[in-house]
Amino acid sequence: MLPFMNLHEIPLEEIDFADESFRISEELDSTAVLDSLRAVGQLNPVCVLDGNPQKAIICGFRRLRALRQLGSPRALARVIAGNDSDPTRCFNLALWDNLSHRLLNPFEKARALSKLEGFCGVPREKLLGFYLPLMGLAPGENVLSACIALNDIHPGLRRCLIDGRLTQASLERLAGMPQEEQAGIAALMGKIRLSASLQRKVLGLLEDLAAIAGAPLAEPLKDPDVLEALEDPRLSSFQKGEKVHQALYRVRNPRLSRAAEQFAARKKQLGLPGSIHVTADPFFETPGLRVEFSASDAARFRELAAELQKASRMPALDELFDIR
Repeated sequence: MLPFMNLHEIPLEEIDFADESFRISEELDSTAVLDSLRAVGQLNPVCVLDGNPQKAIICGFRRLRALRQLGSPRALARVIAGNDSDPTRCFNLALWDNLSHRLLNPFEKARALSKLEGFCGVPREKLLGFYLPLMGLAPGENVLSACIALNDIHPGLRRCLIDGRLTQASLERLAGMPQEEQAGIAALMGKIRLSASLQRKVLGLLEDLAAIAGAPLAEPLKDPDVLEALEDPRLSSFQKGEKVHQALYRVRNPRLSRAAEQFAARKKQLGLPGSIHVTADPFFETPGLRVEFSASDAARFRELAAELQKASRMPALDELFDIR
């Protein structure tokens, strides 16, 4: 029940489109809303807060923007008297209006929580106990802090999440970093694609290298091998991501990288079939090799054993044991 609301047709010129105090939606321009209004007109009223001299939008940012784009002079609106409501009550109207028909994305949850805390002055205990569960989030301090930090994320990183180039976990990892560092990562992620696990590895390598050098997070991306991978037109975005990870790993672990490359080259010289797997200590700290294969019958077993016997006489095998 909202007895303090009145329904009116109001001129769009009376609405302050620049006032986004009660905005929750991430995207304000909706093709679906525009098409609906063009086809059948405005079915549901918006909600505005009466002000002096203009009215602030509480609910209906996308509807009002679409009406303005279609050249409509007026909008059907519920008007809340300016002296009859407080910011929290109005923001709750906006929040429930959105939650009634859709799920909020991570940025919308972050925006809502930030405004409830900053603009509305809602106590942190209420954010934890009421608003986090309302938005489907666990009522924890770390969850709330991560959400609020997410609200100030660089626009480029926001786009990476929407485009599926970054996971929310990766985004939360970057949220507390300076804007210029976020901008550098956004530029990188706009050129490559990484799986969730590879995102963790690449960000970890960048953090390690930046800490060792006492430099910004994006500084290691100036490595020549990284730049070459990013600018290679023959590579897909996924291949570029793999190459960038490999280049950063070589810079971070030069000894291991050299040992791994030497091991791969020597093992190739043995000419063993792909069904025979030869591995060394992952850090090349202890001597020894591990050999594995599977055979479906005795004939295949003898065949593979013969291949191993042939490899045992090759100098490359001795060199495999010497790699450190």
